[in-house]
Amino acid sequence: FAWSPENRDRWDPEQKGYLDGRQHHTLDMELFGPNSWLTGFYLAALKAGCELADAAGDSAAAQLYCEIFERGRQWVDENLFNGEYFFQKIDLKDASVLDQYENSTLIGTGIRDTYWNEEAAELKYQIGAGSAIDQVLAQWHCDLVGLGDIFDPDKVKSALQSIYRYNYHDSFRSLFNPCRIYCLNDEAGTTICAWPEDRYKPVVPAPYSEETMHGFEYQAGIHMILRGLEQEGLTVVKAVRD
Repeated sequence: FAWSPENRDRWDPEQKGYLDGRQHHTLDMELFGPNSWLTGFYLAALKAGCELADAAGDSAAAQLYCEIFERGRQWVDENLFNGEYFFQKIDLKDASVLDQYENSTLIGTGIRDTYWNEEAAELKYQIGAGSAIDQVLAQWHCDLVGLGDIFDPDKVKSALQSIYRYNYHDSFRSLFNPCRIYCLNDEAGTTICAWPEDRYKPVVPAPYSEETMHGFEYQAGIHMILRGLEQEGLTVVKAVRD
């Protein structure tokens, strides 16, 4: 379906190996640029498909899936890592990215009305240069089921270190959260998205960016432990338990 001409969200019609176009996700809105969070699941599906096709004796399908996987893995490695963590590749000032999609959205308004901030002249509900707690979520799934690496292992560890460095906070007294409060005052937690001081934060970022959703936190902490960051992972988990 990612390749299908019937897919109006245009995920990967050219079989480049990474998701582009309009991508719906569990933070209730849509991302419009390539990102490791959602592309990771695509890469994992391609890798699994390759193994399934090989086991079924369908060598043509196995070759196709493996080729697309390798293209995508290499592209992500070269284009979506900033030296510390994986980010969303998008020009927030380019409203034209919305023009190729039908003029409607899940909330019933025009796509420009929903995703374009006229006052700031900027796309809304994106992550951009931020550090997302789920940036290597698909790799966590692959680790658990034994599917192997879909991202460079060193970059995965660096990304997890960055989530701990930027998203984890040992106090929430000085953090502004316009959304739901699952963590406050002197409690510790790990936010959905974070923007280091030298990275640009969108005027209207992805929904729930400042929230601490505990399932997300457990995932990040467990993945840290799996990848050798034991103390960091235990700290993240302890914060949820407390």
